[in-house]
Amino acid sequence: MTQIILEIGQPVVIEKLRSLAQKYQRTLEEQIVLILENAVTPLSQEQSTFFALDNGQDGFWDMTLRFRQRMQQEDIVFADEDFADLRDRSVGREVEF
Repeated sequence: MTQIILEIGQPVVIEKLRSLAQKYQRTLEEQIVLILENAVTPLSQEQSTFFALDNGQDGFWDMTLRFRQRMQQEDIVFADEDFADLRDRSVGREVEF
């Protein structure tokens, strides 16, 4: 195993790496190694699509467009019957004003 020493002068970068590691229940070292491995390993089409959706960088309309493209690729069609009885028709709770 090769050892690499990194000097990162920006505390915000370290904090973001720690946050990512905590989010995915990894150590800081595991997170950095995973990021480096992913940087040099080409992703499959499926993985890159997932990563693009997961990175939080795209806006609503970009994701909507990608969703519609994926629906067309997989020949998924929604019909009105799919949404029948979807709405809750209960009267709800009483509220005093």
